Amino acid sequence: MRRSFKFFAPLIAGALLLACSSEKEPSLVAFDLEETGSYGVQLRNADGTFTTVDTLDIVGNDVFEIGFDTTRMVSFLPVSGELPVVHAIIGPETKTLRISADGYISGDRENDWLGAQRKMQLDLISLIDSLDQVRLTYEDSSTFIGLDRLDSVFFNYANNYRQRMLDSLEQAPELLANLMIIYHRIGQKPVVDYMVDRELFLAADSALQLAHAGSDDVAAFSMWVDEFEESYQFTKKVEDAAIKFTEGSPFPELILEDPQGNLTHIEKMSLENEVVAIWASWCTPCRSELKRQSLEGTFHGWTLLSIDGLPQQRSPLGEWYEAIQQDGLSGARHLSDLGGQRSKIIATLGVDQLPLYFKVENGIITKRVSSISEL
Repeated sequence: MRRSFKFFAPLIAGALLLACSSEKEPSLVAFDLEETGSYGVQLRNADGTFTTVDTLDIVGNDVFEIGFDTTRMVSFLPVSGELPVVHAIIGPETKTLRISADGYISGDRENDWLGAQRKMQLDLISLIDSLDQVRLTYEDSSTFIGLDRLDSVFFNYANNYRQRMLDSLEQAPELLANLMIIYHRIGQKPVVDYMVDRELFLAADSALQLAHAGSDDVAAFSMWVDEFEESYQFTKKVEDAAIKFTEGSPFPELILEDPQGNLTHIEKMSLENEVVAIWASWCTPCRSELKRQSLEGTFHGWTLLSIDGLPQQRSPLGEWYEAIQQDGLSGARHLSDLGGQRSKIIATLGVDQLPLYFKVENGIITKRVSSISEL
């Protein structure tokens, strides 16, 4: 049964624009699924959010006509029934796509790659499940060699999985289907990591903009690349500062606020004999050490720089102030920009661990250590 499937996309003014092209034949999407149910159909917006544009009922031998003037990624997400998640790339030149009973899409280079990605993901899940079942049979230390071999099987598979992703980015950076690569995970770790594979991401961004000008999906990918790049540059700045601000270096200039909102300017070479501690109210080791110091010593000549802030905390100012009061840290000078993961404290001083302590004499860092005992 062939049914016409018309997409609508909202305009800024609130009007509706029919996205189907009248100049070309619509694409056909055939579902060979054995299960029945319904799909919500989503399109990605340029800001990375999604809009649900229609609902499809799957009743058997379903063929839908779909048309776009620009190439788009379309996501079919189950609303009812045991249907597989399906992603498709559909553009003006797309002819016929087919979703198999197993949920694998095919029909052209873009969609064949989407189908291959889905199979890789399901095969990985199956491998992990099978290895876990084998691990359950191991009961004593004499089996450790066998466990190592299981780990080796997994890591070899994971490395091959990652290489397949990298090959696609390198050999065919213009494929819109490559956008799905950023969602691939092995456990909690991304298969393709911008911090490691930055050049491939940048090349893919340029190639996609040339191949699919005007695509909201490409605009969203470019937005993600910009965010990744900002994180990359921030991390690089932190790494450089961690190397620079060690023993023998002048303590840098900082402009921060106290919990009451008063601005404090720590000028370069202004600290005569000071301990500067980097901490956060959510950092348990930090609070344990500082609380011990409050009970055993004094905070005279101490400045505590907090990296409290969003997105770690819902109320960073309140949690920062509460920790100061609860742990008896009122004898120290407290400063922060409540910048959280993007705090100027992290970027300026190269904070790569918590807690972190600086001993500063006559404006010069004489110690950079991770515990008060080392001071």
